[in-house]
Amino acid sequence: RPFFLYFATTVPHLALQVPDDSLKEYEGVFPDKPYLGEHGYLPNRTPRAAYAAMISRMDRDIGRLVQLIKNLGLENDTLFIFSSDNGTTYTGGVDYKFFDSVDSLRGLKGSLYEGGIRVPMIARWKGHIQPRQVSPRISAFWDVLPTLCNVAGINPPAGTDGLSLLPDFLSQKEPPHKYLYWEFRDYGGQQAVRMGKWKGIRTGLRKPNTDTRIQLYNLEKDISEQNNVAAQHVDVVKKIKPIFAQARTKSDLFRFPEIYTREM
Repeated sequence: RPFFLYFATTVPHLALQVPDDSLKEYEGVFPDKPYLGEHGYLPNRTPRAAYAAMISRMDRDIGRLVQLIKNLGLENDTLFIFSSDNGTTYTGGVDYKFFDSVDSLRGLKGSLYEGGIRVPMIARWKGHIQPRQVSPRISAFWDVLPTLCNVAGINPPAGTDGLSLLPDFLSQKEPPHKYLYWEFRDYGGQQAVRMGKWKGIRTGLRKPNTDTRIQLYNLEKDISEQNNVAAQHVDVVKKIKPIFAQARTKSDLFRFPEIYTREM
């Protein structure tokens, strides 16, 4: 019968903990010094080795799942999707600089700069998806539900902003999102909009005496978000500005009143 499996692996994640059989593979491989717990979570004697071991263990576990599907003769009928929920973290003993985890991207987990929200997605469906193709269409996690509904042959729930990625998987061209919108109340309060090559972001919405004007970055030329070109492209800022107010849904559970009280 048709099946769906959502596998939310707990590794890699904080605290840095991994069984000894995985840790042995990396003990002594890297220059390492103990993490004493000064930035939260549990101490760890070999934090770099533990982090690498967690990732390798995850890789092996996913390999076991894939092999099981093959053994059951379901490989041609099963769509695999692999992704991450956010960029790498910055605390608990994780050494993202040593592992070059975000390359040149700005920001880490909790940030709406690219280092916090840009993650890979890998899709595999033998006999349907051509190997090694790359989709140019920018997507986000709210595209996953419509995609799975599309694969299952049912309509997605009303009210979702997501677009099905199935055409991308099957090498078919589809129109892109008009824009993508994020907000995060924590880490000072942030909003971000992606519109084609343009990225607009506001930060410090919950901090007094902070400049909350819209920053604008051309991600085709400045993936590291180092050159704010808002003053040079006022027309683009004017297009992005109303999205910050119109794209969001008010929530009594996740209140964000600062959005309405700070100047854009």
